[in-house]
Amino acid sequence: MALENFEINKTENYALVSVNPKIYSLGVVFAASYALLEKAFVVIDGDPADQIIVSIRPKSGNGIEGLANEFNEQLINFAVNFDQSEKTKNIREEFIKQAFMGHSCE
Repeated sequence: MALENFEINKTENYALVSVNPKIYSLGVVFAASYALLEKAFVVIDGDPADQIIVSIRPKSGNGIEGLANEFNEQLINFAVNFDQSEKTKNIREEFIKQAFMGHSCE
């Protein structure tokens, strides 16, 4: 059973990727889209509360199915990064606070 969240239009050479906003935040979608900007034109549309639709059109020489799969990989990549960043936020803030306190005492 193949589960894919994208449709390929080979005639017009673009993919429409459906993103579930309950799984991926809008920030993650923006980051994943940004990661593809050198290879593709990306348009984000839809209702961020219900379903986000990302249109991906290759700039040149890039396979559209490969770009759709790469977009999905970037979604996971940035979701993990954002999640880890949130989990370590307090530690980073404490390091910064300590650095400023140490610097102001000198």
